[in-house]
Amino acid sequence: MGKCAYNCRYGYRYDAGEFMVTNIDADIIREFPDRGTLWLLESPENLREFIRLLGHELADRLDFVRAERINRSLVPADLHKQEADLIYRVPFLADGREVLIYLLLEHQSKVDRFIGLRLHSYMGKLWEAQARAWEDQHTPQAKRWLSPIIPIVFYTGTRRWKHPLTLDAAMDLPEALAGFVPRHDILSLKLLEMPPEALTGSAIALALRVLQAVDAPLVELSPLLSNAVAGLDALSLEHQAEWRRALHFLLLLIYHRRAAQEQDELNLVIREAVSRQHKEEVDQMVTSSAQVHLEEGRVKGRVEGRTETLLEQLECRFGPLPARVTSAVRALPPARLQEITRQVINAQSLADLHLD
Repeated sequence: MGKCAYNCRYGYRYDAGEFMVTNIDADIIREFPDRGTLWLLESPENLREFIRLLGHELADRLDFVRAERINRSLVPADLHKQEADLIYRVPFLADGREVLIYLLLEHQSKVDRFIGLRLHSYMGKLWEAQARAWEDQHTPQAKRWLSPIIPIVFYTGTRRWKHPLTLDAAMDLPEALAGFVPRHDILSLKLLEMPPEALTGSAIALALRVLQAVDAPLVELSPLLSNAVAGLDALSLEHQAEWRRALHFLLLLIYHRRAAQEQDELNLVIREAVSRQHKEEVDQMVTSSAQVHLEEGRVKGRVEGRTETLLEQLECRFGPLPARVTSAVRALPPARLQEITRQVINAQSLADLHLD
């Protein structure tokens, strides 16, 4: 039995001297357009390399080997189609204190100049949760110190983002009032504006280079995809888990973003770009991704059908629905959708279903 590395926590295991890929989380596959890019960053190593892409020294001052994912989201249900988030607790190498990383992924095409307000709100919720934990754990007053938060905004939309990310961008202030606005550093990566030559050298960078150009004409995308896959194939053994995660991402990206008649050709590009030692495994990945994509379509159809049925039930029971309720229902995850469908028959109001 081989030794298990920390990558085991993020979808891979190290067994008998070789990395092997476990099944990708079904929710990730089903919600790939909204969560696929975030899934890349659920690997601590990819998150570290992502921060390096921002050119910030923090990448080498944080202990990502001991990084701990906080499994919660601060994004409200009605914004799930526009943004997603990722929260990590990471030790600071200098003294071991905990630092929180809050990454907000913006994948909407419409630029939002109020993002500074939302980011400020999400960070406040993290600190409030820390304060509640002190009370629950009876932490002595002398040990109650808030953790610093490193906020990161990752924008993958196709429109250029020209608005500042800071809170004061949502205010029209005279200089005399400027000092009363909270200020903090915000790291950001706008994928469309990232120099292509900077997206190399790591699994996350190579995957993002393909994402950056995924809508380009086939004649441009094919060589770019080939170069990215060859770059992934050349990564050292210690980066093989991220290699496989990135390959799965690229295969699913092709299925979601390219026309059906182009998919076989692009899959062939991937097959031909890898070394002989990886060809059999990549062939299995291609077959698996095709099967997953087919099943995803079936699941999506069932979920959409259940959503429409629930909306009809709610209208029959409570009359015309406000737009915010309709949006909230359409954003429900499958398990919650099924739960509310069972509860609606006994509910006296939308508030009983927490849909008001």
